[in-house]
Amino acid sequence: MIVFDLIGLPRADMESLKGLALNRMAFTWGRSSKAQQIRIAENMVDYWRYCTDFVISRVQDPQDDFTSDLARVHLDDPEELTVDEIINVIHALSFAGHETTANVSASLLHRLLGHRERWEQLCADPSLIPKAVEEGLRYDASLHTWRRITTRPVTIGGVEVPAGAKLLLLIGSANHAPATFPDPEVFDLHRAGAQQHLTFGRGIHACFGAPLARMEMRIMLEELTSRLPGLRLDIEQPLDYHENACFRKTVRLWLDNVGRGRDTEVHEGPLPCV
Repeated sequence: MIVFDLIGLPRADMESLKGLALNRMAFTWGRSSKAQQIRIAENMVDYWRYCTDFVISRVQDPQDDFTSDLARVHLDDPEELTVDEIINVIHALSFAGHETTANVSASLLHRLLGHRERWEQLCADPSLIPKAVEEGLRYDASLHTWRRITTRPVTIGGVEVPAGAKLLLLIGSANHAPATFPDPEVFDLHRAGAQQHLTFGRGIHACFGAPLARMEMRIMLEELTSRLPGLRLDIEQPLDYHENACFRKTVRLWLDNVGRGRDTEVHEGPLPCV
């Protein structure tokens, strides 16, 4: 809802757009059957048309949102930023701006609640929450692989790689490199240098939504530890992940609220998280 509001997308369309985003993930990085690929491809065409119509409407009548800001740049200088480029930005942002943050947030809750002492530390000392966010981003990157093409010859780990080579970067592996992160398989709320992870990329490919994602995750933990300190994992749930080559995404994560938080009543039964 946050990133859709920033883009300016109508609240009434959010549920359908969220479903289209999941379909895009399955089509591009998943293991869909031929029939599923055809159906998803048709949905992706509808998704693209939706973004196209939305951007054109903002070019014609700018509002108070990110899309309109891009539209104003185009209206001031059509060569500086074309309508097609704006459509590409909005199409990508309407997927990447929420899916990745939701994924890593669910993984973070799983790591914290799966070891009760971690959750209780956060409840007792909220100053640890920013460290928990960075360690969660390192430990369970929302994208554990990504593709790149070399622009020039380069040596990687003693291997000569020519220009134009197609690479699959193992971000998840890099975030667990012992040379950078001692005892990398330990989820450490006090880890120094956890923010050196590659979850948000680097250089010209750095995620420009990183500050927003960090803030969303921080506020999520601040609110949950304050209002629902009795949260626990539903230990009987099967923990399944969507089959795909890039995204680490749980199908669902069920939580129980045990006891009474500062501003909450007791809730019986599981609470859906993701």
